[in-house]
Amino acid sequence: MTRKKIQTPNRNKNLEKILSILSILLLIVAWYLGGLRSNNSQAQFFEHIVSPSVRMHEVGPNLYQLIDKGGETDDKWISFGSGIGYGGELTVGAVFTASGDVETVSLLSSKETSSYFEKVVEEKLPEALLGKNIKTTLHVDAITGATLTSDAYVHALNQAADPVRKTLFDYRLSEQNSPWYYVKWLDAAALILFVIAVWVNRTRSEHKVKMNLALLTVSTLLFGFHSASLYSASTMGGFVYGSWISGVASYTPFILLALSIIYIFCYNRNIYCQSLCPFGAVQQCLAKVGNAKPSPVRHQFFIWFPRVLLLITLCLGAYFRNPAAFVYEPFGIAFGMIGGMYLFVLTVMIILTSLVVRRPWCQSLCPINAMTDFLVFNKNWFKQVLNNKGKKVRQTQVREPRTVRNNRAKNEIAKQEGE
Repeated sequence: MTRKKIQTPNRNKNLEKILSILSILLLIVAWYLGGLRSNNSQAQFFEHIVSPSVRMHEVGPNLYQLIDKGGETDDKWISFGSGIGYGGELTVGAVFTASGDVETVSLLSSKETSSYFEKVVEEKLPEALLGKNIKTTLHVDAITGATLTSDAYVHALNQAADPVRKTLFDYRLSEQNSPWYYVKWLDAAALILFVIAVWVNRTRSEHKVKMNLALLTVSTLLFGFHSASLYSASTMGGFVYGSWISGVASYTPFILLALSIIYIFCYNRNIYCQSLCPFGAVQQCLAKVGNAKPSPVRHQFFIWFPRVLLLITLCLGAYFRNPAAFVYEPFGIAFGMIGGMYLFVLTVMIILTSLVVRRPWCQSLCPINAMTDFLVFNKNWFKQVLNNKGKKVRQTQVREPRTVRNNRAKNEIAKQEGE
């Protein structure tokens, strides 16, 4: 019985080590295979636009002229531009008439959160841009609930229009935003609130619970209802694969994620969940209303399922080069009513369950727990390896003097025998 109890934890640790390595290898393979996929969106756009009666001539980088072979219609222009949305960069292709009107606009690639872009399409923003002339900067009213995405779409079209504008009217209007343009006051607020959260969790004040409650309230208002800046599995994917390098409209989730990772490495805990997570705060409030109890179910399924789900999400994001497209968290519905029907159903189920069970999302599907477990496990594993190496070095250093003494004794005996 004793041997079984000793061997079982060791087997579990060895299994987790193997799975940890396999997870990293799967992510690398998914990223590599995604790079082999040919991005033919631009080619498909050309096939859709260019007819047999039209000849396409490349004028410059991302600028093409469509020339009618029969001379019956005026020449047209094709150009491409990009903008930075909430989840990352999006690229559009556009066709402009000889007089500078927008004839066609199409999304070619996107790292934007799909639910936000769906909102833009539902509100018919692309259609509102058709027919507008590029003599002046293109502008339409931002879509409520998807302001950053709609602004990014319009900016991409303005960028596409600029080389055509230069060719037709000999001036440019589009400006390249500096990196500091995307730094917002909310990013500074995230840093300040995280520092406060660290202090609150490490203080021994008798008002610690009240201070943590106040912190959760402020965080819910700022990062929840005001900006929906919670970090999620897509944020983790973007952080790992570097999509934030090309730019994102909101760095707040990435800042919160980076600070959480640093704190996990230092203290083996995710302070974000306890003191800053808006969705956790909502569940906590509902638990108070319904006098919810802790979950009676403690099954390994609720530990491994979110880990597998997160790994699948990250692999798909790596393969398709768009982590934001694979969102399964209910944050968009909870704080902005943005998302598909399956997310709406999931959100309603979590809200109702929160009245009975404390923080059901946190205990079942939340990817943050899976991330925390992975980081803590690998940190402890690495630390154990270093400690074992240190022990071997110290043992070698202890043994060396004994070896020297033994050799010296043998030499002395040999000398005496020789004499």
